[in-house]
Amino acid sequence: MSADGVDATPSPDETSCIALILPKHRLREWHRELLAHIGRTHEVNVFLDDRSPPYSLAIQLWLKLERLTLRSCTLAKPIAPEKHWRPVSALGDLQSRTVINLSECSGPHPNALEIRYDGALDSRALADRLLSQKSPCLTVHRAGHEKALVSSRLAIEEKLSIVRGLQAAFARCISLVARGLEQVEDEVAGVTSEIAVPRRGSLLAFILEVIARKVSNVLMRPFRHRDHWHVALRDGARTFKVIEDDGERFYADPFVQMWQGRTFLLVEEYPYATRRGIISAAEVVGDEILAPPTPVLTRPYHLSYPFIFEHDGDIYMMPETGENRSLELYRAVEFPWKWELNTVLMEGAVFSDATALFHNGLWWIFVTADSIGASTQDQLSIFYSDTLQGIWTAHRANPVKSDSRSSRPAGRILRQNGRLFRPAQNCEESYGAGIVWFEITELSPERFSERQVVAWDGCAELGATGLHSFDQLGGLQVIDFAHSIGRGWLRRRLRTVTPRDGGNMDACFSRTSHHLQLDRLENANPRLKRSKADL
Repeated sequence: MSADGVDATPSPDETSCIALILPKHRLREWHRELLAHIGRTHEVNVFLDDRSPPYSLAIQLWLKLERLTLRSCTLAKPIAPEKHWRPVSALGDLQSRTVINLSECSGPHPNALEIRYDGALDSRALADRLLSQKSPCLTVHRAGHEKALVSSRLAIEEKLSIVRGLQAAFARCISLVARGLEQVEDEVAGVTSEIAVPRRGSLLAFILEVIARKVSNVLMRPFRHRDHWHVALRDGARTFKVIEDDGERFYADPFVQMWQGRTFLLVEEYPYATRRGIISAAEVVGDEILAPPTPVLTRPYHLSYPFIFEHDGDIYMMPETGENRSLELYRAVEFPWKWELNTVLMEGAVFSDATALFHNGLWWIFVTADSIGASTQDQLSIFYSDTLQGIWTAHRANPVKSDSRSSRPAGRILRQNGRLFRPAQNCEESYGAGIVWFEITELSPERFSERQVVAWDGCAELGATGLHSFDQLGGLQVIDFAHSIGRGWLRRRLRTVTPRDGGNMDACFSRTSHHLQLDRLENANPRLKRSKADL
């Protein structure tokens, strides 16, 4: 099955005629990729508009310099027009049902689809946003309409590279235009989008920061690991005990599971020497592990996020195997030390942090799924099936969310008093900067909705540079958080971490048992209720 759960091969009667207007002086490889994508299901005629001038010479030279070192960012590469592409003045000769205007200028075509970059038609607003190192918001509108058909707040994973930012943005533009086209054809109402205020970016300031950051990284690399992830656990206490590592690896993505009266912790173990994650396990007694985590599952590709659950008397694990462009299900032969591949659930995309849920007679998987080279941090998709090993169907509204602040899963979906609470990562400023909790208010094959309950910012709550996973089993709770550490004799052991007194994280737990109480948050803590609009 493909990542979107549909057959990409059209039948002849499904095709329709589209006029695609492109900016003659700003043609990029992503325009050609978009043409190929929508050309699978539609007859497309291309027209060139010459009103948008080229980017400034300084921007062009900087982008060319970056492309020389980052050859994988092909979508941002300039291209020459094809010989059969006609000037936009010839558009009147074509009776098209739909016009997609990507000229970056307004046109006389009513209801044409157009992309807006932080509210502007001109993609220089996108470049300015990237120069400011901020996450851009992309929207698809009908010309003359303020309400967006679809929108996406991107996660820019490498903020010190404009080309990589453009690559991520243009990859998302392809999927947004395709989704906007579907909205028009299905006559679906648009959505209200939050648009950032455009800011003028400074190329000089950006270059100086790039140089300063790279020099700092080179000088400090022998002395520290930046954003070193730690796993910590607690059992009925305020303070988390940090699992010790040797500094040559980190532990992250913790999950806990009980089996035959014993409790086990599964984590991603990431050795810096191999730069490839494996899954490791340790037995837990109280709030401590009996021995350092032991590798239990390795593959020739990266493994992480060992989502673990029990079903029909067996223990299953659904680790992240996105590097293999697959979503794999493993069954414990001897829990937790020995595993066998049970089935490949889905293929054809980079699936990240898949989280399973059985609800209302169906199995659900919440996951980020990218098949076109966009970010894996900002778009949530849902799939459902009658059986765990069965055929998985894409949710009708996929992606159900496209927002770097609240899409990527951050742990198990919790049930409390008949309500479902989903943790999500906030990746707007940086990967896994914090956890945002949502209550799922509607979940069916046709509809999905959720409302934000509370946000845990890693820096504000723990003094950390990241916080991106939570799990619990009874009174036992596990988290992971990021913190820089020194190398060798410069390293200072971090043994405990305590949530800030009176902070959002601290307020989510019972004062006596320290159990998570999301279902009673609003009634028990009016301060959080008032602050929700600010999260």
